Amino acid sequence: MIRDLLTVLRCARPAIALPIALKDAVACAPAAVRDFERAVEPIVRGVLCEPERAAMIASLRGTALTFNVGIHAYARMAGRPCDGELVMLAGSVARLYDDMIDNGGDAEIDAWVASLFKGDGSKADGSVADGFRADGLGADGLGAGGHPVARYQHRRLLAALYEEIRRRAPGELWHTALLELHDYQVLSRRQRDPATPAAQLGKITRGKGGLACVVLFGMVHPDMSVVQRDAVMEAGEALQLLDDYLDQDADLRDGIGTPLNRGEVSLAEVGARLRALRPRLAACYGRAAARPFAATLLLVLVADVLKRHRHGRGGTTDTPLGLLLAGGTHAIPPKRAS
Repeated sequence: MIRDLLTVLRCARPAIALPIALKDAVACAPAAVRDFERAVEPIVRGVLCEPERAAMIASLRGTALTFNVGIHAYARMAGRPCDGELVMLAGSVARLYDDMIDNGGDAEIDAWVASLFKGDGSKADGSVADGFRADGLGADGLGAGGHPVARYQHRRLLAALYEEIRRRAPGELWHTALLELHDYQVLSRRQRDPATPAAQLGKITRGKGGLACVVLFGMVHPDMSVVQRDAVMEAGEALQLLDDYLDQDADLRDGIGTPLNRGEVSLAEVGARLRALRPRLAACYGRAAARPFAATLLLVLVADVLKRHRHGRGGTTDTPLGLLLAGGTHAIPPKRAS
């Protein structure tokens, strides 16, 4: 823990905008909760029943609130308006999609999601439009005997959330990146193989993290330049490494290898990447505009260190800061051997 805190201090010391980034993150949380209630909750309520509904709402809201901080900070840096409801939809899809790929136990999920994202009128779209009749479910999401089948409820929810994003999000940059991102998500299954070489793990980390940021930031900045896209990819890779840092204990239990838990990258190196990213962002967006966003990236570092070392200590989540620090739990918990 002391080593991690020293990394935070080294990174945060020159970040004079860090207190402002924290203030902005807390200030935008109440509006984000309202955006979530308007845009996401009605969709979840239309698909799931209790008690699954309440657990799903809590999971998606926590993750979407975390994403909201970074996307709003990027929008300010790029000088673009930010649709708060779209942001909460995007954060919710990110949470559910990631868990469906990693934890859902659905053998056909890779192909189904690819069809959904491509919108090619194949099995994914047909199953949504027809109430999943082709998959043995009624329009209410129930299987034989009237019992819910979880994986198809998750499919139905992901499709409904995604279709709303498709309707709202401008441009095609985010969608093109999403198709590429899905390929990396499928490739990331190789992280469960201990023999996967470091170079391939690095490629997966950059692809997943970098393209995820292009998708999310591309929704508010659809005409992002190639140079800006490269800087966003670099920021996304660092954020993915921070996510791996936060999850490293669980990943080790689940047999998932990452550059962090294999010792190929340290938290100090991630901090150094964040510091090195600042002049690149300044060159792309202007020094004054880039400073708050760079501070927000460091805020993520600070928050992740706090989350990792306060895990299991409880605490309130009914305040904006509490919600941000709590983050999102899994929408679909991983299945672990007892």
